[in-house]
Amino acid sequence: MNRTLRTQAPGTSGTTRTTTSGRRRRLLAVALTAAATLIAGLLVSVVTAGPAQAATVSLPLRSMVAGLTVAAENRTGYNRDLFNHWIDADGDGCNTRYEVLIAEATTKPTVGSGCSLTGGRWFSYYDGATWTLPADVDIDHMVPLAEAWDSGARTWTSAQRQAFANDLGDARTLAAVTDNVNQSKSDADPAEWMPSVTSVRCRYITEFVAVKTRWGLTVDSAEKSSLTSYANGCTNSTVTVDVVLGSGPTTGPTTGPTTGPTTGPTTGPTGGACTGTNGTDVTIPDAGAAVTSTITISGCARAASSSAAVYVNVVHPFRGDVSIYLYAPDGTYYVLKAASTTDSAANVNTTYTANLSAETANGSWRLSLKDNASGDTGYLNTWTLTV
Repeated sequence: MNRTLRTQAPGTSGTTRTTTSGRRRRLLAVALTAAATLIAGLLVSVVTAGPAQAATVSLPLRSMVAGLTVAAENRTGYNRDLFNHWIDADGDGCNTRYEVLIAEATTKPTVGSGCSLTGGRWFSYYDGATWTLPADVDIDHMVPLAEAWDSGARTWTSAQRQAFANDLGDARTLAAVTDNVNQSKSDADPAEWMPSVTSVRCRYITEFVAVKTRWGLTVDSAEKSSLTSYANGCTNSTVTVDVVLGSGPTTGPTTGPTTGPTTGPTTGPTGGACTGTNGTDVTIPDAGAAVTSTITISGCARAASSSAAVYVNVVHPFRGDVSIYLYAPDGTYYVLKAASTTDSAANVNTTYTANLSAETANGSWRLSLKDNASGDTGYLNTWTLTV
């Protein structure tokens, strides 16, 4: 596919709207919500697609690893069929496997009758391979079903196991990868298997830890040791997770459940922490105008930090298309990520550091995102600003 990059800075205008790319995952997840709300002890109003959430947790990677509960694994009674997977939740003819193939394609396929896919292209980040036939691509459960059973899912209801096996509410839970690589991984945890491409192992363990946290799953001692070792060699980026089961790690702050639609950002917790998160999805239109998302910081009467942290999670099949700028309350902008024709990996899940010491911390900060090439689209999933 020919890609023409436009390199002008994103503008400050734009519209916030419901997602289109990634919408298939999110609309499908609505159909799973009814099952997920059976999760005992969660009294929440279901206002977004995906399983019902108990809390949102944002922690540095190493803290999130440290917060995982260690427990012995138990596979007694396991059967893969106990996780009803690859369901067609919205009845559109495409089951979960095909929804992920459509969402993660680096070149969009044509969807025919019976959800047949033609003309698509898929990149397997585990081994760096690219495929054009869906039959060559498996959908990997980041935390394998058997591993989930060992780590706590054996006590779940059937509805909870189905929600886990078809979780389209977090792009990290399911990954389109080379079929024989997925088969090689089988039901192994990171103490037993890692991607052959060493440069992606930090991404892999970050996503693995995020899924374990999201679903309140435990780790065995060897797994905890391995995750800790790998995390110590990775950038200690902030990882943000919408928790479905459990309350997340006990280290670090959490925010409670929402009781209505998210119409704007949440400001930082009380006690002087100059931070905020906006989890409202924003579509990034294909080769379109820049769009923005706002976080308002208040109660932080000082200058912003010289090492401010900006965590950004964007779902996009070709992240090189996307440029990301941060606009201070006075209109000054800071380049967090420029567009690149050579970065063909999917998604942005990164914490950027910026010297914002010339700015006042309080005020409305805007994240501006632009898709600089044609051929695919994505959306801003969430971002967190700590000034």
